[in-house]
Amino acid sequence: MAELHGLAAQITLVVALLVAGWAAALALTRRSLKPVLVGGFVWAVVLLVVTGLAGVVMALTDTPPNDPLHVVYGILSVVVLPGAWGIARGRADPGRIVRILAIAATVQLILVVRLFQTGA
Repeated sequence: MAELHGLAAQITLVVALLVAGWAAALALTRRSLKPVLVGGFVWAVVLLVVTGLAGVVMALTDTPPNDPLHVVYGILSVVVLPGAWGIARGRADPGRIVRILAIAATVQLILVVRLFQTGA
């Protein structure tokens, strides 16, 4: 299970990096939100959930993480993009939507990096 958790975490890091970079580029160039980027947000959250579930199984059957903050960062990283989507979707200004989601994707990337620092 540790191998699955580690592999899923690495893939999640790459996806989070790509999504945050793409969202930041759209925000900086003042472009509107693209449906493919929304799909990237969904994939990032799905990968985080899968990684988290593997981590929960691993913690229950093998060893829990050394740092309890690992669990806190995991929960926050899962909820940051859906929370930002809930805030942004009602906005009339497409530029503001992209900026809100770009900030959320950057926060998610920072949380994923912190997950690597506090895990194992």
